[in-house]
Amino acid sequence: MTEKQVGIKAKAIDMDGIWHWEGKKIPLLGNHLPVPEKVRLDMDPERQEVLAIVDAADWMEGGKCVCGAKAEGIILVTEYTKLFPAHCCEQMVWMTDERDYNEIYEA
Repeated sequence: MTEKQVGIKAKAIDMDGIWHWEGKKIPLLGNHLPVPEKVRLDMDPERQEVLAIVDAADWMEGGKCVCGAKAEGIILVTEYTKLFPAHCCEQMVWMTDERDYNEIYEA
């Protein structure tokens, strides 16, 4: 795949983490996703590898999507962010854990 801007729609990602694009089936586990700038923290990479796929109902607060519907589906987990392709409202729901980069650790 070339490095061009490709819009991924939530419904194009199935329950197994396979992205269906132009007749192709692309497994997202182990692949890198472009993470929007407004989602990433300053030091996070623009492209992040999908390390795990988990059940959305276990991770979404109250088991609900941001639209209020039951959170059914999967969450793609990277080292820094999580992505819930919400089929209920066709949104890509990005989540980033808060981290404090001001802490200094000594070896």
